[in-house]
Amino acid sequence: MIKSQDSRRSRLRFSRDIRLLAVARLVSEMGDELALIALLFRLKDSGPGAVSALLGVFAATRILLAPVSGLVVDRVPTRRLIALVSLGQAAVAILLSVTNGGMIFPLVFLLAVGGSIIGPAWNSFIAYVVPAEELSRTYAFIQARRSLAIVTGAGIGGFVVDRVGSSGAMIVDAATFLFVGAIGVTLQQERSATSRREGTKGMTRGFVVFLRSPVLRWSLILLASFNMSAGVIEVLSVFLVTNELGGSAGDYGLVLGSLGASMFLTGFVLSRYRPTGPDTSLLMVSALISAAGMAAYGLSRGLWWALAAFFLNGIGLSGLHVFGTPILVRHTKDEERGRVFAASSSVTMGGVLLATGVAGAIGELFPPRPIIVCAALVCGLNALIGGVQIRRHDEVAGDGSSGSTS
Repeated sequence: MIKSQDSRRSRLRFSRDIRLLAVARLVSEMGDELALIALLFRLKDSGPGAVSALLGVFAATRILLAPVSGLVVDRVPTRRLIALVSLGQAAVAILLSVTNGGMIFPLVFLLAVGGSIIGPAWNSFIAYVVPAEELSRTYAFIQARRSLAIVTGAGIGGFVVDRVGSSGAMIVDAATFLFVGAIGVTLQQERSATSRREGTKGMTRGFVVFLRSPVLRWSLILLASFNMSAGVIEVLSVFLVTNELGGSAGDYGLVLGSLGASMFLTGFVLSRYRPTGPDTSLLMVSALISAAGMAAYGLSRGLWWALAAFFLNGIGLSGLHVFGTPILVRHTKDEERGRVFAASSSVTMGGVLLATGVAGAIGELFPPRPIIVCAALVCGLNALIGGVQIRRHDEVAGDGSSGSTS
């Protein structure tokens, strides 16, 4: 069921900062998609192991730097932090445009350092400036724009790699970082520095919060399982599309574009029409839809089948973000949220790191289809078990019965 028309109309306004943030995320994600496709196809001839290593660097960086990056987010004002980090990422992207071989990996590490800070910074800023009851709709609004970037970035990235190689994509990626930095400087509101009295002990605060809260623990298990499956699919997808479905780099871009289109449409709808029911139940439904899409993708026998499967997967993934993040926000305090988001990213990226390593090794021995299907089945099982536990503990805490994010 959907809330009344009057209620929907009264909630269709977003602040200037949120609109600018949505644009910044759109541009940033578009650049990231360009870079991902460029680097994947630059390393593709080296086999699944090289692709796995590339994705593993991103994940390992999030894990290792979570305590530090989360503390930085909580101690440095958002505007200054976004501007400085984006400038550094732009410089690294320019270097990647002219780099080949083993030097790609340390530069990707530096790029990921910035990502380990930017993500928690944006999420903490949103939770700081948006009323609790509007968080789901706001995250849906931003998610829709980020997903549109997947469509645009994947399409452009596939075309650039097919026509002129990967260097052009990295130059565009550098320009997107500069644009994001400029947006950060122009924000009107500010999430100021916090947590100055805790010293280095405060670095572990995000992990402590998860250990103490059953809702957050199960949420993390659920999201980590989906990130693990995403890691498996990301490593093997390029080989499924090109080797088994006979596709090109452009076709691979279309498959990613289908995922982005689905997530954009889902986010667009959810930003305007809020389904009734608790976030916890909607999170479990979203997880099951995503798992079904992953399984269908592994079973795909043609490009159109793969496009449809990724479209279904995108519906569920969008819901995971829209309904999962408010659960995290309402079980944490503002002064610790940077570290909580960083800790969440660290653990879920740990799942990605493990999955990419396993996928790279198994992908050398077995075809991608059965591996992807097995990953999807594990996700579906975790969606059922984790979803029930999240709902139960959230209701015990008195937050889950109404679906409110307050």
